[in-house]
Amino acid sequence: MATDPLDALKLPVVPVDPRPGFAAGLLRQITVATSGADVAAGRADPAALRDNPTARYFVDDLNVALAFYCGRLGFEEEIVSAPGFAMLYRGGLRLLLSVPGTPGGGSPLADGTVPQAGGWNRITIQVTDIAGTLQTLRGAGVRVRADVSAGFAVLQALVEDPSGNLVELIEPAAGYHERT
Repeated sequence: MATDPLDALKLPVVPVDPRPGFAAGLLRQITVATSGADVAAGRADPAALRDNPTARYFVDDLNVALAFYCGRLGFEEEIVSAPGFAMLYRGGLRLLLSVPGTPGGGSPLADGTVPQAGGWNRITIQVTDIAGTLQTLRGAGVRVRADVSAGFAVLQALVEDPSGNLVELIEPAAGYHERT
């Protein structure tokens, strides 16, 4: 039997062990993007993974920001490239943290302008007990910018991360619904 001339071009198969937590993180993202039944039946839609909303916040200190978002608000670390970048997840939200002046998202613009932390843009996180959440955050020294107030079908409050970025907390009220 003649050999295939393309066999000479094939690269050897080299097994690669994924980093610890890779499979768990991938399963979490798939589960968020699809129903449990779809995952179990092998009908998970890979395109749904690309639809995760992403926000980038500029932070003054990556370690302090990680302690705030992971320790206080329930985010999970996906990638940490200290001292300038981290990728976090909470449900379907991907949060990129960048330290101004570092490569990537923190790089200065062509005119020399460097990104800054703070501002009025924000992410919104749904909680089940806004008063209790605020009490816990206050007890941990988190700055509350706006106490609980009524919004459109939600109770809402604003807190600051350690770099001055706003995080809006909402608790659903009567009439609140999510698009399915």
